[in-house]
Amino acid sequence: MKGHSDTDIPISLLVVDPSVNDAEDYINTLRNAGLVIHPQVVTDPESLLDSEESERPDLILLSIPETEEKIAESTRLCRGVYPDTACVMLYKNPQTSPALLLQAMRDGARDVVSVEDPERLQLVIRREAVDLHTRKTLHETLQKLKEAESRCNTLIVSSQDAIAYIHEGMHMQANPAYLEMFGYVSMDELEGLPILDMVAADDHKQVKTFLKNLGDGDGELQVTCQNSAGETFRATLIFSAATYDGEPCTQIVIRNDAQSRELEHTIEMLSSQDAQTGLANRQYFMNRMEQKLEQLKPAQGSCSLFYIVLDEFADIRARLGILESDNMLKEVAGILTPLVGENELLARFGDHSFTLLSDTLGQEAEQKAEQLLQRVDDFIYKEINITCSIGVALLDQQSNGGQDFINSAYNAYEAARNEGGNRVSLYDPSEMQPSFGESNTGDEARINELIAHALDNDRFRLVFQPIVSLQGDSREHYAVLTRLLDKNNEEILPDFFIKPAIEGEQMARVDRWVIEHAIQEIAGQRNEGRKVNFFINLSSTSLQDEGILLWICDCLRKHKAKGAWLTFQVRDKDLRNHIQAARKLIDGLKKIKCQLAIDQFGSNPKAETLLKHLPVDFVKFDFDLLEDLATNQKKQDQLNELNKLAMLHKVKTIAMGVEDANSLAVLWTVGVNYIQGYFLQEPSENISYEFGNA
Repeated sequence: MKGHSDTDIPISLLVVDPSVNDAEDYINTLRNAGLVIHPQVVTDPESLLDSEESERPDLILLSIPETEEKIAESTRLCRGVYPDTACVMLYKNPQTSPALLLQAMRDGARDVVSVEDPERLQLVIRREAVDLHTRKTLHETLQKLKEAESRCNTLIVSSQDAIAYIHEGMHMQANPAYLEMFGYVSMDELEGLPILDMVAADDHKQVKTFLKNLGDGDGELQVTCQNSAGETFRATLIFSAATYDGEPCTQIVIRNDAQSRELEHTIEMLSSQDAQTGLANRQYFMNRMEQKLEQLKPAQGSCSLFYIVLDEFADIRARLGILESDNMLKEVAGILTPLVGENELLARFGDHSFTLLSDTLGQEAEQKAEQLLQRVDDFIYKEINITCSIGVALLDQQSNGGQDFINSAYNAYEAARNEGGNRVSLYDPSEMQPSFGESNTGDEARINELIAHALDNDRFRLVFQPIVSLQGDSREHYAVLTRLLDKNNEEILPDFFIKPAIEGEQMARVDRWVIEHAIQEIAGQRNEGRKVNFFINLSSTSLQDEGILLWICDCLRKHKAKGAWLTFQVRDKDLRNHIQAARKLIDGLKKIKCQLAIDQFGSNPKAETLLKHLPVDFVKFDFDLLEDLATNQKKQDQLNELNKLAMLHKVKTIAMGVEDANSLAVLWTVGVNYIQGYFLQEPSENISYEFGNA
């Protein structure tokens, strides 16, 4: 028995013997052989009737009474009370007639053993234990098979693919999609018809030859099918060996090639379109823009990019509500579309931002931007005058690609917004180049000054991005992200200020600012009845901060919040570099019911180490795993293995940076639990995502 020895299988044993002492001797004999026995002793077979409601034993050890009549009566009682339980009989009198022992076997005993032969008793019980385990395993397997077949049948019935089962060329069963494809009302019409009736006459020979050579294997065939009305269509037939109602047969899945092409076209459209507005989505826009820039590069050509953002959208959404503001966005898309030329591309780039890629240049581009601005300014929705700010950038030959182009247009938009909004601003590199970032070598001091000022004057801003379940969990999870505001209220992203904050020894204060304001926000959300949960970053600095745990407890008490509402996420690398400090802090966080997420999971080849040694609740996959996921089989395989590893440790998985439907399809197939990214929503100051509609 694989996985079990015959001595470690526990046996619930019922001993029927008039002598309790003798019964104890039998039990000790079996235990001395290493058998795991859970005994119950009955001194009178009649007492079995009283014990009927107790737990059913795995095995009965029945001492043979003195007379043949009592043997039959005892056996009948055992069989009556426990009809499916194996019974072994013990005889004490060496002179017991062989005929009597044979009759005991005829009456249902699995074996008869002399009490004077303890070694044989051990062997018999050991054999029965193995047999019992085998029967239980077989029963469980058959039950699982039955459940699997039931689920399979349910899936087949509801499948959009046409599926049928044939035996010796004749139909046995078919699903509704198959009946509909061939124009039959019920299975009664189809049962017994040959598969050749579904195929055009010109392809009969091809199908016969194919089935003859198929045997018990699998195969695929393209033929012309015909329905009951004689109408023909090209289809792909996929054959595979199967069983139906226990009978060997062949399963056929038929896919209408014309419908498949239509479906592929629909999927392609969905993967490139924003479902809400009908415009191109962010990922499709970025891909098309990169292609455009590659085409223009050899000839040093140029184009323009418009970054269009609705003004004061947070206030508009607060006044209109989520559904009405979403409808308003759809109508804005509708009024912008007529101004888009044949060779231009308009996309919904973010929650309330749009981008337009255009061949217009110079004054013509500025005029077009003014037209777009005026069109929005003329639009009134529910008595609200909608306005926007537009940044326009012209392609610079020194540009490093699409992201730089986007950044330039965005910086121009920021200038328009800072001047009061409802205006157009052209990108001027001398005025609008951001004065911070990795490319600027003397910026660390200025950033550290900004951080210090922000800590003293609440010049950080929290934004929130939803984390949505792919498995039907409707709980409202949000990632808490941080923005640093400069003197012009421009947002500086963490990529630009985290490293200076660490090097300037300010990261501990930044973490504490974020944690306290996040706790304050979630307490307010919970008081309003929202079942919100936050994911909050902890830096390596905070892992080593011995006072951070007590400080978090004080914050929770101060704002009347609960630890169970918070999940702290720490980078894989930081946990490994500070494992002892991390374990101590995490143990404390667990005591106040906080949860733990590993960020950038999969960035280290020894991914399982942390799962084994820390009480992990979530893992967030490394961003690099999600890049080009839809087209990179190696990454798909790696993600699948990491997801299985997390499931093995009962840890939920989160994919970040999801920006397109193709990646989403892969993540759903892999079995990832949650997703986060611009495909759902860009980070926003508002906690307003409709999880029930996800």
